Amino acid sequence: MVYWLLKPIGIMVLYFLYKIKMVGQKRIPNGPFIIAANHQSFFDPIILSGMFKRPIHFLAKNELFKLPFLNWLLRQLHAIPVDRKSGVVIRPVRHSLKVIGRGECFGIFPEGKRCKIGETIQPKKGVAFLSRKSSVPILPVSIVWGNKTLKRTPVTIVIGNPINPDHFPNTSNNALSQLVMDQIKDLTEKETARINASEDNERTPRYER
Repeated sequence: MVYWLLKPIGIMVLYFLYKIKMVGQKRIPNGPFIIAANHQSFFDPIILSGMFKRPIHFLAKNELFKLPFLNWLLRQLHAIPVDRKSGVVIRPVRHSLKVIGRGECFGIFPEGKRCKIGETIQPKKGVAFLSRKSSVPILPVSIVWGNKTLKRTPVTIVIGNPINPDHFPNTSNNALSQLVMDQIKDLTEKETARINASEDNERTPRYER
C-alpha cells in the first residue's frame, strides 16, 4: 500500500530533477525476471523502480536499515537487507528466491557497488546463481547518465534482450555473470556513442545558403 502511494510522488520528483527516457520497453518479459543493471548513482534503484510498471525488489546494504524509520520505509519499498561485511548471504538469498518464486520482479547490480564511469570490476556471480536457481531470465539494463551540469540531468534507460540461463548449461556462474555485464556494457557504449553524435550535430554550425 505504502509503495503504491509513494510511487506517483517519486515519479513526479524524478521528472522534476531528471530528463528520463526509456528505450526497449518491448523487450520486458511478461513473467518473472531479474533486472541486472550497471550502478553509478545512489538514485539508480529509485529511477528503475519509478520507470518500471511492476514493483522491483532490490538488495540494499544492511547499514541503511539501522534507523527505525528508514528500516520501515525501505521494507515498504521492497528493499531486502544484506550484510556485505559479514559475507553471510543465506537469508537475503532465500528472501530473493521467494520473491522471484512468487512471480515478482527482482533487481540486482552485478558489480556489487557504485562504480565510476569507465571503472571495470569483476561482477558478482549472484545474478547468475539466482537466475539458474529460479529458472527465470535476466534482463540486462543500462542506465546512461548525461550531462550533469544541465538543469535537468538526462538519464536514458536502455533495455537489452533477456538472457535465458537454460541456453548456457555448460557456463559457470562467474562466466554467465560476466556475459550479462558485457551485454550491459555494450548497451551503455552504444547509447553513449549515440548521445555524443547527437551533441556533435547540435554543435555543428549551420550556414544559410
